[in-house]
Amino acid sequence: MKHITTGPRDLTVDVGDTIELHLPENTSRDYCWSTTRIGKGLNLRDIRFVPSKNPLPGATSERVFYLRAKRPGAWPLSLRMRRHLDLSAALADMTVTVT
Repeated sequence: MKHITTGPRDLTVDVGDTIELHLPENTSRDYCWSTTRIGKGLNLRDIRFVPSKNPLPGATSERVFYLRAKRPGAWPLSLRMRRHLDLSAALADMTVTVT
């Protein structure tokens, strides 16, 4: 069992591995990340918000997604960053291959 820390990029992991996905976020402008698609071979375990250590307005914080690889296959993972009131969104698509 491994613990893999990454940004949004394709990766290959083993069954039972934990993926810790770090994405920058600017909550002072009302932007936040959310999942839109998680393949059946991945299990979303937790989502955490890590505030910025910079006290100035507009400082970038981080959203951390914790996923567990539960069965072999190539599984999609799609995330979107959007303002709560906007329909437009930044995209972060990746494929996790579990061996």
